[in-house]
Amino acid sequence: MTIKQLHTYCAMCVSSCGVLATVEDGIFTQVNTDPEHPNGCICVKGTAAPEIVYSPDRLQYPMKRTRPKGEPDPGWVRISWEEAMTLAVSRLLDIKARYGAEAVVFSGGTPSGTGTSDYFQWLVRLASAFGSPNWMGTAHICLWNRMIGSQYTYGVATPFPDYDHARCILLWGFNPQASWPAVAARISQAKARGAKLIVIDPRKTNLAEKADLWLQVRPGSDGVLALAMTHVLLEEQLYDERFVRQWTNGPFLVRADTQQLLTMQDLTSSGNVESFVVWNDRSGSPVGYRAERGYEQEDVEPALVGIFPMTLANGRTVECRPAFDLLKELAAQYAPERSEQITWVPSNEVRQAARMFATEQPSCYFSWVGLEQHTEAMQINRAVNCFYALTGQFDQRGSNVLFASTPTNFLMGQHLLATEQTAKRLGAGARPLGPAVNPGIVQAYEVYRAILTERPYPVKALVAFASDPLISNGDSLRGKAALEALDFYVHVDMFCNPSAVLADLLLPACTCWEREALMPSFQTAEDTATWVQLRPRVIPPLHESRSDLEILFDLATRLGVGEHFFHGDIEAAFNYQLAPSGLTVRQLRAHPMGMRVAARTRYQKYAEIDPQTGQPLGFQTPTRKIEMYSTTFAKAGYDPLPTPQESAENLTHGPDATQEHPLVLTCFRVVQFCDAQHRNIPRLRRPVPDPFLEIHPLTATAAGITDGEWIIVETSTGRVKLKAKFRDSLHPEVVATPHGWWQGCQELGLPGYDPFGPEGANANLLVPNAAIDPISGSVPHRSQKCRVRKVGVSAETLT
Repeated sequence: MTIKQLHTYCAMCVSSCGVLATVEDGIFTQVNTDPEHPNGCICVKGTAAPEIVYSPDRLQYPMKRTRPKGEPDPGWVRISWEEAMTLAVSRLLDIKARYGAEAVVFSGGTPSGTGTSDYFQWLVRLASAFGSPNWMGTAHICLWNRMIGSQYTYGVATPFPDYDHARCILLWGFNPQASWPAVAARISQAKARGAKLIVIDPRKTNLAEKADLWLQVRPGSDGVLALAMTHVLLEEQLYDERFVRQWTNGPFLVRADTQQLLTMQDLTSSGNVESFVVWNDRSGSPVGYRAERGYEQEDVEPALVGIFPMTLANGRTVECRPAFDLLKELAAQYAPERSEQITWVPSNEVRQAARMFATEQPSCYFSWVGLEQHTEAMQINRAVNCFYALTGQFDQRGSNVLFASTPTNFLMGQHLLATEQTAKRLGAGARPLGPAVNPGIVQAYEVYRAILTERPYPVKALVAFASDPLISNGDSLRGKAALEALDFYVHVDMFCNPSAVLADLLLPACTCWEREALMPSFQTAEDTATWVQLRPRVIPPLHESRSDLEILFDLATRLGVGEHFFHGDIEAAFNYQLAPSGLTVRQLRAHPMGMRVAARTRYQKYAEIDPQTGQPLGFQTPTRKIEMYSTTFAKAGYDPLPTPQESAENLTHGPDATQEHPLVLTCFRVVQFCDAQHRNIPRLRRPVPDPFLEIHPLTATAAGITDGEWIIVETSTGRVKLKAKFRDSLHPEVVATPHGWWQGCQELGLPGYDPFGPEGANANLLVPNAAIDPISGSVPHRSQKCRVRKVGVSAETLT
């Protein structure tokens, strides 16, 4: 027997764990942790990789539809790759010629849930090169508020936690044991050396059980909780006053009449509009501040609180207050004794958490989808940002750090898209600060609307890689109607899914274990951010499948944009990507476990002096400060402070937020499945055989429900059927379920579930797209009102 082990990494989720793949006589047999890899780890999905690769459910060859989309049977017919690519190109170019490139939408799965993480940028580049502004994704319910939305506060994405050197770790709406195993391993190591752990989550996860503090927050009320914790910092003088004065815009004066920052131009006709005003406590007078020059006077002690009448250039007097004072006033409205009524977190626990995070420094935090899937997701994120900024730890060792990473060329290719095409991006006008504008990702509900109404223009085609928009987004039925109405839909994937069933052309992609790929940086920590690895092909592609990148480059070349894809030469493309690092594909092939780029992490980079201005670099915001008071929001007409917009009685969302639906439905991930995938894999399905709803025993008993029986869960949008699973650690007014159920598992004799019917288990049938975050477009997948009842009990008897 010939046994071969390959150093590689798993691309089945965002964790990108370093692993060893074993091949015996040409058969891929097992995956284990690579102990020599800086990101070495593995989870049950990784160990199931051979089952996924050899699954009989895989798409094996290109197929085209021969029957209308309304019929149950698509009438798939096997065709050659040449016929498939010729058909795809001719249809796409025809639609482009008749309706414009914007009529073709491109889509890919989130890098958090598919193997797209190592070629995601190339997918976006294809859309741009083709001329379409419409790249459809799920960032608005995945990571946008943390990664892009935080730029409105910090000037950059929320930096990654330095778990390895932290004394206190705060996990907010993030369960890494289910979604990021490599991070979970580092947190466990930190706990073992004595670090404190705070978990904020509606569910008592495994890490919550081990935490020093678990705050069981009411789903959707996290912004109020963050303000309550902010109040504790301010009330007990636990914030870093020096940092707030020097590095935030907290001292900048805000006009009471316009809610805009006061500028020197407001005070004098010759004043500069970019010179912001503070009140100097030492001189008892206003003084201007410009990022490139600093204060316009010496010996400035900016006031943080107070009301200051200011005489404007037009002679009118207006009251002004420091932005910090306004944040302080807002936070005081949600003191822990008040917030307890809204968030359900006891006031003493709120105080303990705030004190622990502020005093056990260095401390760091991380949030994820638990904060992303609400109609106030952006302002929730802003509230958390402000709380963290007050501790003064930004970019400090052991806190949240902008780690040095491998320098690479940017690939997404927005420069290839004409300005007039960019202006056509769906949803950009409705949410000018949201994902459609930065970084340019369109939400599914905008695409559905354009398909079905042809407003603001017709959308006629979809090119989807490794995605399942109907199961990943709310309002699945409207999405189904939209995909059925498309003139042409080509879908590239490893398995057929509920969205792919509606395609006109199915193209089989191989798994990540059957293709070479490049990972320039592993995100987890300082020692992984500069680690580069070329993942080898463990086995050749099975059946007639091809790698996603090969399909993508071939399609680009045939569509006439091959010059932007190195005329189909993937190795040349990788070398271009790597060029700034000084590495090449040849070097990486000679070092299969990976190589480290020589780059040292510097801390508190905002304090470094800009040689051109002689002033500190500051932050990449309009004021060059951390913006507790968002100037961008103020100018766009949004609240510049993270003010909760929902009442205490209606913090959960949707048109069904009434006594008719008294429970709060939230969702979560289990480690066995990546979103809507893997339920057809025996090793993964066996521990989780049925779709289920976690419910408190008292709540269930009151409805006559027993543990393990099938029940109805419904909102005003729809209903599904799930198995009751008693969980006494859950709040009695909260129920929780993993989303993504549709697949059957033939080997175990376990059924699939209708993703579009009330007898199915697709939780997104319960989530409307009507109530969305006005800034980010987020949807309340994790804070939706619902009710439960026994099968056979009429809904009318519950009202």
